[in-house]
Amino acid sequence: MISASALLSACTSSPRWISLILEAAPPAKPIVRHARHPPYTATQPPPRVALREEVAPTDWAAMRDLLPKDANGGTDWVLALNEKLIEPRWGLDPKAEDQPVLDLDIELVPKDLPDFKATFPHQIHTQMLACTNCHTGIFQMEKGADPITMEKIFAGEYCGRCHGKVAFDTLTGCPRCHLSMPH
Repeated sequence: MISASALLSACTSSPRWISLILEAAPPAKPIVRHARHPPYTATQPPPRVALREEVAPTDWAAMRDLLPKDANGGTDWVLALNEKLIEPRWGLDPKAEDQPVLDLDIELVPKDLPDFKATFPHQIHTQMLACTNCHTGIFQMEKGADPITMEKIFAGEYCGRCHGKVAFDTLTGCPRCHLSMPH
């Protein structure tokens, strides 16, 4: 600045210009600029997602093949139950309450053929099934109320709802119900 004032004093310019140059500058106003981008913040880690291990579907046929077989190659559910290979639940609801095992045998005697008397064992059935599985949708609660015949059982009614499908076959398991028949 001193050299500029010396230069100017050498010229014939008016002293007013010199005073303008040498005067103190007015106080500077702060320059405020708005940010173009939001201020930097560290990125947050992604939220943790609990991944469930995908469970392969159960191959029920293969599982059933591991259970003991009866003489005809069907699953022997009674033996599987007695050997604790299966532990049936009373229903699909995990809160379903256990029911007592009913040790009651019902004898079904055909009117004209008393030698073909059949015995229904509630005990083994109530170890595997809830009463509501059969009563009153398949069987009534009154003795003799259901006209059960072997023809109807073979057609899938009454005992035939399970036997011949998931329980022993009615064609080959005769002595299991008709106790007087030879094994």
